[in-house]
Amino acid sequence: MPPPRPSRVFRANDIATGRAVLDGYPFRYIVVGPSMSVSTAVNAAFNRAAGENTMFDEVLTAVEYLETRGWELVSMDQGFVACMRRVAPR
Repeated sequence: MPPPRPSRVFRANDIATGRAVLDGYPFRYIVVGPSMSVSTAVNAAFNRAAGENTMFDEVLTAVEYLETRGWELVSMDQGFVACMRRVAPR
């Protein structure tokens, strides 16, 4: 039985904090989404703009970090999900 395939979906906070390291990742495309911590969910519930800003900032921080590691932003949807493509092998 072959080993399970690695996920293509990553949480922004896992990338920004180093819990998810994509050096040596075997695929070229990934998706990065917000982590939706309790505080983010509360902000989104009581102050939608603040909650959206927190999620957007979290995803863009991960995107900016990945760009320093040889990835580029392909697209970003209104739901704060970024599609990334590795352009430089690591």
